[in-house]
Parts: sequence; C-alpha cells; structure tokens
Amino acid sequence: MSASHAPRNLVILRAGDKSLHTEWIQGARHFDLLISYYGSTPDCHRQDADHYEMRKGPKWSCIADLLAARPELIDQYDSFWFPDDDLSVSTETLNRMFALFHGLGLDLAQPALTANSYFSWALLLQRPGHVARYSQFVEVMAPLFTRETLRKVLHTFAESRSGWGLDWVWPTVLAPHQPKIAILDATPVWHTRPIGGDLYKNNPDLDPRLDERRLLATYEFEALRAGAPYALEAGLAFSKPNLWQRLAAALKGWNGRRVLKRRAQRTASVTQVG
Repeated sequence: MSASHAPRNLVILRAGDKSLHTEWIQGARHFDLLISYYGSTPDCHRQDADHYEMRKGPKWSCIADLLAARPELIDQYDSFWFPDDDLSVSTETLNRMFALFHGLGLDLAQPALTANSYFSWALLLQRPGHVARYSQFVEVMAPLFTRETLRKVLHTFAESRSGWGLDWVWPTVLAPHQPKIAILDATPVWHTRPIGGDLYKNNPDLDPRLDERRLLATYEFEALRAGAPYALEAGLAFSKPNLWQRLAAALKGWNGRRVLKRRAQRTASVTQVG
C-alpha cells in the first residue's frame, strides 16, 4: 500500500499481461494504483493493486466507464495519472513526478520521454537542463490531471475509442480556465514499445483516423490550425544547457515541426476526402 500523506494521488492503469507496472511499485510510494486489467487471465495483477477490476476494450472509453461506475474515486484523490502499461519508470521518479506536479501548481502535465523512447512527438522527449517546459499539449500516453481538471475534461474520454484527438481537445476545453500545462523533464519515463501496440491488436475494429476526424468536427477544429499549439512551449531550467545540448534540442524541435506539418497535411487530406 502507498504511504499516507496529502495530497492523495491515484494511478489508473489499463494493464495487459505484459504490463511494466511492477517497476513502479518497488518501495514506499506516494500514490495508489488502480489496475483495470484488459487481458483474459482471472485476477491477473490483482495482488499489485490498491483498486482492481477486469474490463475489455480500449483505454479511454473504458476509463470513462470505470469512473462513471466509481465516481467516488474522483472525490477521494487530488491528482490522477493515466499511463500506458509499457512505460518503464521507478517508484522514486513517480513520487517526484507527483511532487513536482503539485509543487508547480499545474493543472495538466505529463512526464517527458527518455531519449531512447518510441515517440510520436519530438516535443515530448526529455530536454537536458530542464525541470519542466510549459506547453499547450500533452499526449494521451501518460497525462496527469488534477481533480478539478479531470472533471472538466472527463466527458471527452468516451468521445474517441482509440484516444486519437483527445490530446488536441483537452487544452481547448480547458482554455477558458487558463490552465497551467507542462512537460516534466525532471521525471522522464521510458516508452519501451512501438506506438499502438496492444491497442490495435486487441481492438481490430478501431479506426483512429476516423475517431480523430469525428472529434475535431465535434469541437469545430480546423486540423492545420489545431496543430499550431504544439509548437508553443517555455522552459523552466535548473542549469544552462551546453552548446551540444542546445544544438540537439534545436534539431529535435526542427524534426518535431516537420512531423507536425506532415501529420497536419495528412489530416487535412483525409478530411477533404471525407
């Protein structure tokens, strides 16, 4: 069980048979763990969890159903982390992640990804010499919410079965509240497996591009414009990066903008065809 102290933090994990969460719970921890198991082995991982259930289906719609069935959880905890089950990270790093999140007074955040991670957005790779970078974007891979922020965006979780498009929507839904959003470089996680993984293998009916198109249409987004916030960030540095670190960061940023441009063009093309 987790250490008793305030604020109270809950990790809600959609876990398969190969989940890496056992790395997260070695020693004293400042969070509780809810495992929502999507595999087929009865009680798999139950012994690791403070809260446990079995539920088939994709990540975000299942989390929506889970919290609809157990709304008391939102009242019991102050922050909520929704990681994928293929993230490698120590208990100590997660304890520091929650402490940093609360210490900076953030509303929405995510840990940065280590340089050896599989990734979609170069923006999310860890930047040397930074504690955190304020941004207008976090990915669906590992978002961290306050209770209040979760309540504001919870209705969106069921609007994309694949999760595609949710990370575009959250900052926009929260925008009237002027949220503090950040990427936490001081507490990185290693994303160990290729993007998609079990999600598409276990749910072959998913059409993520269609999910994204529908969601963007619901919120009246224009795809090209919606990509713009991803480029906006500001660093909170604890040491000045050296020349090679600055060059590496600049290269990552340039590559990230190329990825954004290509994805925006693909999304626009799909929208025109539809």
